[in-house]
Amino acid sequence: MARVATGFLEHVMQVRPHWRAQDVKFSQITCAMSNKVYCVSSGAEKVLLRIYGSADHGLFVRSEEVKQTSLLASFGFGPQVLRTFDLGRIESWVQGGTPSNEAMRTPTAVGAIAKKLRALHEKTGLNHNDLHRNNMLFAEDGSVEFLDFEYSGPADPAYDIANHFNEWMYPYTGPDPHLFQLGLYPSLFQRRDFASHYLGNTAGKGTIVDDFLVEVERRRKDSHAFWIDWAVRTGPSDFNGLYAQARRTLLQGDHVHGQVLGTETGPRKTLQNVARTVAGLYTLRPLSALLQAPNALEAMALQRASLC
Repeated sequence: MARVATGFLEHVMQVRPHWRAQDVKFSQITCAMSNKVYCVSSGAEKVLLRIYGSADHGLFVRSEEVKQTSLLASFGFGPQVLRTFDLGRIESWVQGGTPSNEAMRTPTAVGAIAKKLRALHEKTGLNHNDLHRNNMLFAEDGSVEFLDFEYSGPADPAYDIANHFNEWMYPYTGPDPHLFQLGLYPSLFQRRDFASHYLGNTAGKGTIVDDFLVEVERRRKDSHAFWIDWAVRTGPSDFNGLYAQARRTLLQGDHVHGQVLGTETGPRKTLQNVARTVAGLYTLRPLSALLQAPNALEAMALQRASLC
């Protein structure tokens, strides 16, 4: 057994009383950054042990994060919280595999992630805000599940997608995981593909897609600013210092090969601010009414009608 994790065996046994303590195995999941995470198994059964990192940074309140994680699980997003204690919690095991950076970029994966993110925004009214490849799992059938909602907040689709696009530049592998790779930022084709899946039926409505992406691109720097603040507030370390420095480089200028939509296609005038309209879906109309719309475009039309 992993030495640190064995001290939490009693909590595991509370949620799996039929397990025999001598058969329980702890295996650390090394891709976690903010917490220590372990797969806890007995035979074919598994649960997840999460030992909390510090929340002294003030970016979220742990008690509220636990409540929010439980709420999201009730909507079908992420694991169930089975037991909480001062230093961590036990969660249900979510089966699937973490995608590589290359796998996350495939058309099939892009579509699955975009549709899942739209469902998250519409059903819960919340953002993920930390959607990189290590915070998602793909099942064998191609479906995707999102994990780790610590930084979740009120729905702001343009920001959530901008942050996700920025995360494409971070494979989080190799000797320099803090460094971005400019060539990995999604191409215009990939961004349009993502937005089309997110918005729904956009056939013949490319202008709406491009308007939405203009606002998404505008929010990239907001994402960089948040993660610089995160690196500073979570405490000094070699990774945090180098990570913040690299993010500042991105924040100080447009380093995405001139691929910002405004410079590639020019501003579109059909909708003055598509992203704010999408964000408004979750605050101005009853959620039940919006969920009856078969796609986000019709939901936007429903929302605009309510403002007339």
